[in-house]
Amino acid sequence: MGGRGSASGISDKGRKYGTEYSTLLRSGNIKFIKYDLKKSATSPYETRPNNHRIYVTINNKNEPKYITMYKNDGRRLAQVDISGRAHYQDGKKYETPHIHVGYEHQGSYVRGLNFWEKGLLSKIRTIWYNKGKDK
Repeated sequence: MGGRGSASGISDKGRKYGTEYSTLLRSGNIKFIKYDLKKSATSPYETRPNNHRIYVTINNKNEPKYITMYKNDGRRLAQVDISGRAHYQDGKKYETPHIHVGYEHQGSYVRGLNFWEKGLLSKIRTIWYNKGKDK
């Protein structure tokens, strides 16, 4: 997985596809990942699987930072910022969690979470914080 070169197999910096992220946990079409190249969490722009994959990027505090959803062609559809500082776009302040709809994070359409997205966030938190516990 990885957005920088997922179509060609090699990123623009010469890294082989799949070397930027480690998979920490899988649950259905949800994959929990960690960015391996820097301390700050970064979500993939693209993915190879041809399905509606959802990635959850885990930060260095071992907490979910982003939920990133992809279209069938592997391109990013939207990203939910789960944690972090509020930021401004078009003069409006957006507290977390909020969603960026579109391929690019900057300049994308930003809004609060709808009912389905709130349910997805709740499901992801439940999966992540209950991992390893017997059911």
